[in-house]
Amino acid sequence: MVEGFNESDFGNSTKRRLPICFCLDTSGSMMGTPIKQLNIGLTNFISSIKSNDDTRSATDIAIVTFGQKVEIVMPFGKISRDNPFPEITASTTLTPIGEGILTGLELLNARKEGYKDLGIKYYQPWLVVITDGAPQGPNAMANMELAIKACNEMESKDKLVVFNIGVGSGADLDILKRLSVKREEPISVASAEFSKLFEFLGSSSSSVISSGMKDDALYNISTEPEGDSVSVDDFFKYLED
Repeated sequence: MVEGFNESDFGNSTKRRLPICFCLDTSGSMMGTPIKQLNIGLTNFISSIKSNDDTRSATDIAIVTFGQKVEIVMPFGKISRDNPFPEITASTTLTPIGEGILTGLELLNARKEGYKDLGIKYYQPWLVVITDGAPQGPNAMANMELAIKACNEMESKDKLVVFNIGVGSGADLDILKRLSVKREEPISVASAEFSKLFEFLGSSSSSVISSGMKDDALYNISTEPEGDSVSVDDFFKYLED
């Protein structure tokens, strides 16, 4: 169940908002180094948002995890320098990716409705999906198909920016690819590259907020010659252009 919109998150601010929802894999295969690196990268990302007055006041972040169950570990809310960041843990073999994505979309849609009620403008919401596997568990594939359909419909109408990120060789890149109708290939990373990935996401969010970088630039990434995936190094190229 998604909680209602809290007007106190905004005070008197009407600054344009960038809502970002992370949907993170906490299945057993993420235990050890992958989940540790994920926490480090995510913590650094949150810290970079908090340290800048412009991004802190304009960025809204929520975190959904999917493993034994789908859980909203960090709902949308006011970001302050003092708020503690929840540690993400992995402990199960289930991977209900689709259910996690559907929960994330529900959070984003509720947030958008709240913006509209308060007359607050917003950028295209970001959905950041990170997994090292494939859908597993009861109704996993059925929910994944629903999630793919929902993401495709929103993205095709410029109502969502999808970051479909596969970790390591076990990630099902074929099904991740279907999450986006704009990104030619999913983003493929090693767990050791999480810090670099989150650095990119932090830089991108700042660019969107501070300089009005167009959302289409987030898809303008060249593929590898083999065409299998997009590396983090390629992912960074457009920032240097």
